[in-house]
Amino acid sequence: MTNPREISAQILYKIYEGLSVERSTLNSKLFLRLDQRDKSFVMLLILNTLRRNGQIDLVISKFAKKPFQKNSLIRNLLRISVSQILFINIPDYPIVNEAVNISKKYGSEKFVNGILRNICRRKKKLLEDTSYNLNVPNWIKKDILKSYGKEYLDSFSKQIIKEPSLDVKIKQSLSTKRWDKILNGKKIFSDLVRIKESKRIEDLPSFKNGDWWVQGLSATLPVVLINNIFTEVDRSKISILDVGSAPGGKTFQLLDSGYEVTSIEISKRRIRRLKENSNRLKLKCNVVNTDFMKFKAKKLFDCILIDAPCSGSGLIQKKPEILVRKKNISSLIEKQRLMLEYATKNVKTGGYIIYTVCSILSEEGKDQIENFLKNNKTFSLYNLFKPIKNFGKEINNLGFITFPFHKAIEGGMDGFFITCLKRNKL
Repeated sequence: MTNPREISAQILYKIYEGLSVERSTLNSKLFLRLDQRDKSFVMLLILNTLRRNGQIDLVISKFAKKPFQKNSLIRNLLRISVSQILFINIPDYPIVNEAVNISKKYGSEKFVNGILRNICRRKKKLLEDTSYNLNVPNWIKKDILKSYGKEYLDSFSKQIIKEPSLDVKIKQSLSTKRWDKILNGKKIFSDLVRIKESKRIEDLPSFKNGDWWVQGLSATLPVVLINNIFTEVDRSKISILDVGSAPGGKTFQLLDSGYEVTSIEISKRRIRRLKENSNRLKLKCNVVNTDFMKFKAKKLFDCILIDAPCSGSGLIQKKPEILVRKKNISSLIEKQRLMLEYATKNVKTGGYIIYTVCSILSEEGKDQIENFLKNNKTFSLYNLFKPIKNFGKEINNLGFITFPFHKAIEGGMDGFFITCLKRNKL
C-alpha cells in the first residue's frame, strides 16, 4: 500500500488510540517508505485533521446514518477526507474518488461516497455552522471560560488551527549580525528570529557552526526574568539548577548569559539530544541524568529553574494530538507540587525558584502557586514581569501567562505559565 490518504487514515487511527504524531509516523513502515513529497502531504492531512477535529466530527455526524466503531479506519478516512473538502484547497472530485476507492477494500464504498458527496454539496453552509470552539476539548474549554472568559476562548480557538511559528535563538556574541537576512526571517525579540521553515532545520545557514538553536519565544522568557534578577553581578558565580532541561534551550540560554549551570534531566534519550546540541553549540555544562526528586545536591543554588511536566495545553499548535486525548492531570499536578517542595530544600536564603509549565490551565499555574505560597511562608512572589508584559498577562499577583494568540499578528506563541518565588530570611 502506497496511497498517502490510506496511510494517513491508518496513522490517525493510532493517534486516536493514544500515540503522538511523532511516534505514530516513526512506527509506520509505510509512511517511512514514502518520498518526501508524499510524507509532507500525509503530515498536512494529519495535522489539519487534528486541529479541526471537533468541526470535522460534527459535520460527519450530520450525515452518518449508522454508528461507527469507536475508532475505525473508515471513520478516520472520512475525517481526513472532510478535512480536505472543507479546509484544504484541493478539488472535491479527487478527494471523493480516492476515498471511495480505498473504502472498497472494507466494503464501505457506498457509505463513504454518500456522506462525502452530501458534504461537498453543502460545503458553504457547513462551514458557516461549525464554530472553531468545537475543536477545543472540554477539559481545556471549561478552564479558559472559568478563568478568562469567552473572548479568550474564541481567540484561543482561532489561533490553534494555524501552523505554529519556528523561532531560533542567536548566541549573544553573534547578535550584531543581520540574522533576519541570513535566515530569511524576522527579529521578534532580543536575539530571537522567527523564520519561515522551508527546508530541514539542519540545512539552515550557520546551524552546523553552532551559532543558534531552536527555542520558542515563550520558552525564552524565564531566562529573561532570571537575567533581570542578576543584573549587576558576576554571573559566573551565580549557580543555577535547570530542572527538566532537555532538549536544552533554557540551559543554553543560561550558559550564553554567563551563569554556572547544572542541568537535570530524567530521560536518557532526551539527555543524548541535549548533549548533541551542547556539542554543536560549544556550550559546556554539568549534565545530570536523574530524577530531580532523588537529586542530592552538594550545595544550595542561587536559583532553581523548574520546567515541570504538565498537560502541554499551551503547545497545541505544535502537538495537536493533545486536542483528541482525554486528560487526567491530577498526577501531574501532584508531581509539580512535589517538585516545588523539593526545590525549597535546594535553594539558598535570598535565592529564587522560577517555576514554569507549558500549560494554560489554572490548576498547573496560578492555583499551584497560590497553594505553594499558603504552605511555604518563607517564600513570596517576586514580581519582575515588566520586561515581558507585552507578551502576555499578569495573573492576580501569582504569575504571568502567555496564550497562543498573544502576538498573533507576528504569528502567535506557545502558551506558558511563569512565576518567580523568592526565599526570604526566616
